[in-house]
Amino acid sequence: MVLERADPTRVIRDPIHGLIPRLPDEIRVMNTLPFQRLRRIRQLAMAYLVYPSAHHTRFEHSIGTMHIAGRICERLERLGFMEKEEIGIVRLAGLLHDIGHGPFSHVSDFLLERYYDRDKMGDLGLPEKIHEKITVDILLEWPEMRSVLPENVRRAVAELISEAPKRQFKRDVVSSSLDADKMDYLLRDSYFAGVTYGHFDLEKMVDACYVITSGDESYLAIHHEGIYAAEQLVLAKYHMSQQVYFHRIRAITDAMLIRGLRFAVENGVEPIDRLFTYDGSQEFMERYLEFYDDRIVEVLSRCDHEKVQELFTRLMQRRLFKQMSSLPLEEVDDAIVKDKLSGLGFESQMTRDLEEYIAGGIGADPDFVIVNLQSIKNPTYRSPGHRLDPEEIMVVDPRGKARKVSDFTDLVFNLNTSAPVKEVVRVFAPRDDWNDPENAHTEERNEMDALVRKLILERVALGGV
Repeated sequence: MVLERADPTRVIRDPIHGLIPRLPDEIRVMNTLPFQRLRRIRQLAMAYLVYPSAHHTRFEHSIGTMHIAGRICERLERLGFMEKEEIGIVRLAGLLHDIGHGPFSHVSDFLLERYYDRDKMGDLGLPEKIHEKITVDILLEWPEMRSVLPENVRRAVAELISEAPKRQFKRDVVSSSLDADKMDYLLRDSYFAGVTYGHFDLEKMVDACYVITSGDESYLAIHHEGIYAAEQLVLAKYHMSQQVYFHRIRAITDAMLIRGLRFAVENGVEPIDRLFTYDGSQEFMERYLEFYDDRIVEVLSRCDHEKVQELFTRLMQRRLFKQMSSLPLEEVDDAIVKDKLSGLGFESQMTRDLEEYIAGGIGADPDFVIVNLQSIKNPTYRSPGHRLDPEEIMVVDPRGKARKVSDFTDLVFNLNTSAPVKEVVRVFAPRDDWNDPENAHTEERNEMDALVRKLILERVALGGV
């Protein structure tokens, strides 16, 4: 793909990066239905219920990712690591990397993994890999994509978006611990959430990008002069995870979304009942691309299934479930009990049994009691994008040797910044009377917390989990 000249009259004004130029192929892609749909999929799902300005979408994030990917590639081209003609392909990969996301992003990942057609598709692995597979399907098979991009370009972009057995630095630009995706969403999420935790030195990060080769593999790396910018990036991801991505309200809304969508699918609520049954077909793709965040809420808040309607009406009106209890596993003395709690799967049968037991003890509807293990494996506690592991970041030291960033002892990586959060069992259920701002119910909340903790430990000790 030849890097065509950007049209200066068709730049995009972006609050994070300023003016972003667009190439003709990029403009054509942006005008397709799959890409325009991203305007209606919020980057942080329903986090706007706690951060009111966080309404930004995967549309502008994808454009920002394209822009940073292009800047990194221009730097690498100047250093002789790639040809100018290759930059356009990497920019398109950055632009298109999220078109396979479903409504509420990682909520859809969980449901796709649960309901996809295993007989037809085989084992697709981790949930994130399913939306990547859908992304490639849209890129290669959706008629509009086929009309705006030549097949060789689409296949070259698909190669960069797809996982591969060997490392390749151009793929790293789009998906790795140093990717353009992460560099954009940390700055963008921080800006729209109204916090400063996601700030880092983007200019230095781009300027320090380098390539390390080893045999037939290559890695996107950082020159040692940019190591403190890389440290900022790692800490920005850590702090955003703690303060924004793993926020209690975000976890509650995601848990309510998943519970409501699961009930809708398993009770045949149309047209949601087959939305997540990925089978690689054109029919699935057409159905999937019709849905986005607000349409899901609107359809299900008016559906005939009483409990699904209740959950989605609550989300629409911000009458959220409350946290009944929070039990850090480090406070559980019995090692066997702790191991069992650590193995609780979200929406698994073991978890549902525990929810029924708790519901009986607090006088609640078991369908409206949600046990939620705070863990990176849980979709309600998952950061966006590729996980940032300091051990994966490579640095070119002053002698030109490849080292891991964690080898530099003057940095703060003695902090366990790769660990998302401590494991905590949280229990959510409706308590609308706790919404009253003039009555904090502190004593009642403490009593409820103690009761639910007791019920959790009692049930596990009895062998029910």
